[in-house]
Amino acid sequence: MSCPTFKVSVGFPVFGLGFTADNQLILGGGGGASRSGVKNKMVSYKIDVRRKDLEEDATFEFAATEDAPMCLDVHPSSPFVVVGVNGSEQDIKDGKNSNCRTFKILEDKLELETAISTLKSEDPEDYQKVVRFNEKGTLVATGTTDRQVQVFKYPEFESISQAITVSEDENDEVLDVDINLESEKLTCVLRDNLKLINLRGKNVGQVVQTISRSTITNKDTVQFRAFRYGRGFTKDFGFAVANGTTKPGAYIAKYDAYTLDQIKVVKVGSKPITAFAISKDGAVLAFASADFSITLLDALSFRTLTKINDAHGFSITCIAVSPDRRLLASASADNTCRIVSLPIQFGNGLAINPIYTLVLACAVAAMMVWILNFVELQPFFSLEDGKDVIEVPDATKAIVSQMSTPSSDSITTETYVIQDDSEQTAAIDKPKTTHWDEKTHRDEL
Repeated sequence: MSCPTFKVSVGFPVFGLGFTADNQLILGGGGGASRSGVKNKMVSYKIDVRRKDLEEDATFEFAATEDAPMCLDVHPSSPFVVVGVNGSEQDIKDGKNSNCRTFKILEDKLELETAISTLKSEDPEDYQKVVRFNEKGTLVATGTTDRQVQVFKYPEFESISQAITVSEDENDEVLDVDINLESEKLTCVLRDNLKLINLRGKNVGQVVQTISRSTITNKDTVQFRAFRYGRGFTKDFGFAVANGTTKPGAYIAKYDAYTLDQIKVVKVGSKPITAFAISKDGAVLAFASADFSITLLDALSFRTLTKINDAHGFSITCIAVSPDRRLLASASADNTCRIVSLPIQFGNGLAINPIYTLVLACAVAAMMVWILNFVELQPFFSLEDGKDVIEVPDATKAIVSQMSTPSSDSITTETYVIQDDSEQTAAIDKPKTTHWDEKTHRDEL
């Protein structure tokens, strides 16, 4: 299915993006500390689909000596964004690198709220690679290139445990993190493993489960790239992305969200996946590939919903789906951002958003209640003055039918009368007892 789309130049390489609760788009990136002329900044935009443009609302420019924002995540319900951006090289060497910063998103500016350090390394090449809110926005997790993971209470930024070193390999790095819906576990993505970390109880901060890359396929050597817990009607699942190293290929594995038991693995492409996202309702998986294409899948069946080829001219660094699942945004190091308009329902009758189905059902039910209240419904039968009364349409004629049958004992005479009166009703006299008179040879009362 083809979806309307447009691409806009934003003037700087983009390394992170996200949507606010009201579909405002936040981009972060820049040229870094070593490239003069390309500013490091974070920008909020309104998306104008009709004009096929992005309307800039607010900008925050970082100091020229600081690095570019390398990751960001927007709070699921409040106008705040957490961004990972290194301070100056001197600040890093002095151990004063406040690299994790929170900004309030206002109409005309982005206002710095807090700044903390999530990096122990004094190497300017290390940085915070990922930041992720949990579904409720009460926790925020970070992962760095020096193999450190931390989880904080939000908005206090109180660490729930000491920083966790998740790998002994100095060449390893944290590629992705996500917190399960119960806020009990954190899944950390490394090149060779998925690691499940406990966030509650006595074992808080400890690795309680490890999943090897060898479980993905025995036909290829792969490396993990991303992981997301499902939500909505995919809340019972988790999704991991892995890329082939000996043979070209991209895989998505589905897991049980509670045990991380593998359910199935599907090869979804021949090129490595560079960015991955899941919609807020859990219906759509979106990923960008090394051939600069974007693909949307049904999260339950893994069926391809749409594909956009040549979405960008260089590597796609980030991708996200708006909270109402009507827009998809991707961005690249080629200084561009692409917007894709998504339908409420994809072709072939594939309804993928149960929220819209529920809203439609509620609307139909409300209309039926309104109709029943509007139309005055009278009882079909009622009693009045010893008569059975039946509502009938307006009559213009009176119809009288009399029947009598003699018998040795008694008979019953019934009279049916439909009269044209103000009540527009038919009166049915109750049965009366008669007897046969031998003298008159007729029925007498």
